[in-house]
Amino acid sequence: MPLYQPPSFAAAANVGRSLAAEFPFATLLTQQPDTPWLSHLVLLPDPHDPDCLLGHLAAANGHSAALLHSPSVAIFHGEHGYVSPRWYASPGMVPTWNYRVAHAHGQAEAVSGDELAALLAQLAARFEGPDGWTPAAVPDQALAAMQRAIVGFRLRVTRWEVKEKLSQNRSPADVAAVIAALQAGDGEQRQLAARMAQAPRP
Repeated sequence: MPLYQPPSFAAAANVGRSLAAEFPFATLLTQQPDTPWLSHLVLLPDPHDPDCLLGHLAAANGHSAALLHSPSVAIFHGEHGYVSPRWYASPGMVPTWNYRVAHAHGQAEAVSGDELAALLAQLAARFEGPDGWTPAAVPDQALAAMQRAIVGFRLRVTRWEVKEKLSQNRSPADVAAVIAALQAGDGEQRQLAARMAQAPRP
């Protein structure tokens, strides 16, 4: 599953790790002989290994068994948005879409017992905060039943492919003009503008 990657848009693995941590809702793809499995889920970095991603699927989802036996790729999307040709300083430009994406290739292994409990606690803490809901609020019997209904896993990442298409192939004047136009837009556009301003240029 190669990624089209012009050199000017390529980014290092550590950028992918940061992107995945910031935007943890991923698309998980596991190739099978007939057709791939696809699932959408949250994957969080293992606090003990930044090249491991932790997640879970419903045990009733056939993907939860398939991913333990075949390589997978998790796809994370960062900031993205439309770029109008009206925004460039140069004439004769065409519309495009700027975006950041990270592909984490690896093999999953099952997580159970205390490790699964820790995974669920980490998931809650990431979105609830230190004073929010925790799995401890669920009666032990109910929590055990819930854990039996899911398959926790650790995706050991062997390769990151990271692409940041942020107008690096345009002139400084064009980049500045696009950033200015995005800064005048909505919250998502302003986030993209901020990321463009931070992007290294050739």
